[in-house]
Amino acid sequence: MIRTSKLARLLALLFAFTLVAAACGSDGDSASGDDAETDANTEDGGDDEPTTTLEEVTTTAPPAPDVDEGGNTGTLIWAHEQEPPDMHLDDPNNNLSVTSWIRSAMIEGLYGISGATEYYPELLADEATVTQNDDGSVQIDYTLRDGLMWSDGTPLTTADVEYTHNILVEGCEVEDDGSIVDGTGEGCVYFLGDRTGLDLITSMTINSDTEFSITMTQFNAGWKGFYNEIYAAHAYGANADEVNANLPEWSNADGVLPSSGPMIFESWDRGVQMNMVRNDAYHGSNSPDAVNDGVALIDGVQINFVADTDTQINALKAGEAHIIMTQPQLAFGERLSTDENFTVASSAGPVFEHWGLNALNVHLSDPLVREALAYGIDKTEVMAGLYTPLFGDTLPANGLGNTFWMSNQGPYEDHQAMYEGRQSDAAIANLEAAGYSDSGDGIYEHPERGRLTLRVGTTGGNALRELQQQLIQAQLAESGFEIEIDNVDGAAYFGERPFSEEALAAANSGGTEGDPTVWDITQFAWVGGPWPGGQAGAYRSGAGNNAYGYANADFDARSVECDSIVDDGERAACYNELDLYVTTLEVDPEGGLFMIPLTQKPSYYGYLSSVLSGAGVAPDAQGAGPLANVVDFQFK
Repeated sequence: MIRTSKLARLLALLFAFTLVAAACGSDGDSASGDDAETDANTEDGGDDEPTTTLEEVTTTAPPAPDVDEGGNTGTLIWAHEQEPPDMHLDDPNNNLSVTSWIRSAMIEGLYGISGATEYYPELLADEATVTQNDDGSVQIDYTLRDGLMWSDGTPLTTADVEYTHNILVEGCEVEDDGSIVDGTGEGCVYFLGDRTGLDLITSMTINSDTEFSITMTQFNAGWKGFYNEIYAAHAYGANADEVNANLPEWSNADGVLPSSGPMIFESWDRGVQMNMVRNDAYHGSNSPDAVNDGVALIDGVQINFVADTDTQINALKAGEAHIIMTQPQLAFGERLSTDENFTVASSAGPVFEHWGLNALNVHLSDPLVREALAYGIDKTEVMAGLYTPLFGDTLPANGLGNTFWMSNQGPYEDHQAMYEGRQSDAAIANLEAAGYSDSGDGIYEHPERGRLTLRVGTTGGNALRELQQQLIQAQLAESGFEIEIDNVDGAAYFGERPFSEEALAAANSGGTEGDPTVWDITQFAWVGGPWPGGQAGAYRSGAGNNAYGYANADFDARSVECDSIVDDGERAACYNELDLYVTTLEVDPEGGLFMIPLTQKPSYYGYLSSVLSGAGVAPDAQGAGPLANVVDFQFK
């Protein structure tokens, strides 16, 4: 068939790239990824992912800086392909990880995220204490570090914590016990996409400038992420409306918002660059990854927004940029990973690439068709052709089979092992059982639903992702599917396709509102954090991030139960049970299997080692990123 020869040509192209990449590699053992967990609150658009390099190359942890107090000169330049639309991360128009990566240098929370994708006490003096009461309620006692300070010289105290809490829940309809109605945040003023857990908090008690506690109706596994940023009560806004108005440009009527982190916002030349300067009042990093516990060793950070991959690479090779952390591209393997002046230092993160299916599509609403599609995709070819040349054997050769646990985590189970390899015969059998037949050109059709044509879309301009689409497109052609590629450049894809107003209205209403035909299949990466339970927010009925149209009351209830389990082992097993709903037909034979995870996907992070004597560890997670340990960057 023509389709078979197309697949052969594409595989030959990918194999040729693999040979080039492997030939350019230096000696070294393949690196193993760090532990990571998934907490999906945002779709990526230039963000995502473990150890990066070529077939025979190992990645290198950033060298510890000498912490030379006299060497604090120079501005660190980060070249990034995507510019945020604004700096309000929870703005419905801005759900991109690059925003959280930038903010991580300017504002801190009670807990931070380490390179091992684990929570550590950031503004806290130590771990908070959790006490479960006889009635099932929980009290959590916190103590802030002494000497915390905002960049404008104002002390950071429990008053800021209380203020932040009030902003998050302002305007929310509450029950008699003080909890948010349904936990949805309906009517709340502050733009926050996921209020999971906040609805369980019934009170906050301030005991001193450094000590406070919260009381919850029951335990919630995501409690360390409740206050991942603390706002300044004296500057961020008198109420939630003002906070929403001030965050997009990171300023109020008096000027720039004060920082609790190592950097202060300075200026933003839209379309060109953003600038931050060192916070000389910084109270010091508490990160287990940071070597420097004082103010940053650089003068500031300049972020150059450079959409073109070749321009990014040329800037780094010419010394016009110093670091990069972005989606992996084939060109990085050919031109950067082998450059003796550049060091690859990626780390494992809770980010996974997937094909997500629109459950409201006329074809994909049939579980036999969804399973046929899973049978027709060969993840091993995707891994061998696209990811192994960049990341070696860090990732499983058979791809990813779970959306709650990542492949390098202890509780991980491959729930899609039954679909391993390209099983065209099984796919065709499913289609025929669903009433489809060959239309004469190898593409199947249904007497009522019509030709089995499905569109797949992603953020256009990303060569690796586009090759991934083409590879799977060719694979599925052998299983009776006609896949059309429907990409939109950059972050605009999300707002125009799966997360458009019409698409979300359809997903949340079961198709009675909005337009369920805006998209069929979506390809992107979910970016998470240390709490895997957050992934459920993308699948719950009517949830703001659930674009798939999946609705299962049992899943919704069980996801709440999982989050309330105190025992770590039982909770981990519960999250695996949740994943069975979405990646298989085992638990939900009618609505399940709308997610096809492809691979854990490391971001490509590295720095110009010919210019920098030290670099920071870059946790690859929502709320962390390349500037999480900006205090450790130092020029030679």
